[in-house]
Amino acid sequence: MRTIDFCIESTPPREIWGTLTLPDSITGPPVIMAHGFLGFKDWSFFPWLAGTFAEAGLPTVRFNFSGSGMGPQTDGSFTELESFQNDTVTRQVEDLLSVISCVTKGKLDLSPQEKVFLWGHSRGGGICVLAAAGHPAVQGIAAWAAIARVNRYLYEVKQSWRKQGFSAVESSRTGQMLKYSTAFLDDAEKWGKEGDIPTYLHNLNVPILLVHGSEDTSVKPEESESLAAVHPRTHLAILAGANHKFNASHPFDEPAPVLAEAARMTVEFYKGIL
Repeated sequence: MRTIDFCIESTPPREIWGTLTLPDSITGPPVIMAHGFLGFKDWSFFPWLAGTFAEAGLPTVRFNFSGSGMGPQTDGSFTELESFQNDTVTRQVEDLLSVISCVTKGKLDLSPQEKVFLWGHSRGGGICVLAAAGHPAVQGIAAWAAIARVNRYLYEVKQSWRKQGFSAVESSRTGQMLKYSTAFLDDAEKWGKEGDIPTYLHNLNVPILLVHGSEDTSVKPEESESLAAVHPRTHLAILAGANHKFNASHPFDEPAPVLAEAARMTVEFYKGIL
C-alpha cells in the first residue's frame, strides 16, 4: 500500500489538494471521500479509514474541498480564510464532481475508471448525494452522520447572518474564529428550493449506506432516519454509543469499537455492490 499526494483544479479554477491511497492489489472501484464542516482530508480517522478501504482492495481518494480553509497542509491552523469564507454547497459539489472526473479519466495515477464509490461524513455525506445525482459513474454511497438538508438554518439565525453579513464559528481544534459569507446562505436556500438532499436522494437509483451514532448531538440520528425513509435501496445503521466523530479524536490514536464497526460495515457494503 502506498500514498500519492496530488493537486487538481476544480471548475471554475480552484485548487483541490488530495491524497490517493493505492492498495497492493486492486480488487474494486475507487472510493472518493468527502469531509464535512471544519473537516479536512487528514482529520482524525480519515487517513486510517482510507487505509482500511485500501486494505480491502479499494483505491481511495481523500481531498480537501477548495473552501475547506486548509490548502495543502496536513494539519495545523486554517490558512485559506478567504476561500473558507466564500465557500458554498455548490462549490463543494463542483469540487467533488471534479475529483470524480479526474478519477474516471485516469488522471490520478489510476487507469480510467468506469465506476466509483463515494463516502462522506456529516455535510460531506449530503454533498455526495447532491453530486451523485449528476454522475453516472457513482455506483454506491456510504454516508456517516449525514445531514438531511443543507438549508437547515432557523429564521432567527438567517436574520442575524444577513444583518452581520457573515456567520462566525469557532474551530474547537485550532481556536480560530472562522466566517461564512451570506453567499453560503443564499446558495443553501437555492438548494432548498430545488428539493434539497431528500429530493436528490429520492431520484438516485444506487444503493446507499447510512451510518449514524445514537449519541450524535451535532447531527442527530433522526436526520439519517429521514433520508432512509425516502430511498428504498438504503440500509440504515444506528450505532449505540457513537457520537458525531464515531468516538474518535484528533490527533487520531486507535479506532474505537464503534468506528471499527462502521468501517467494517462500509467495506462490506462496497463489496456487496461488486
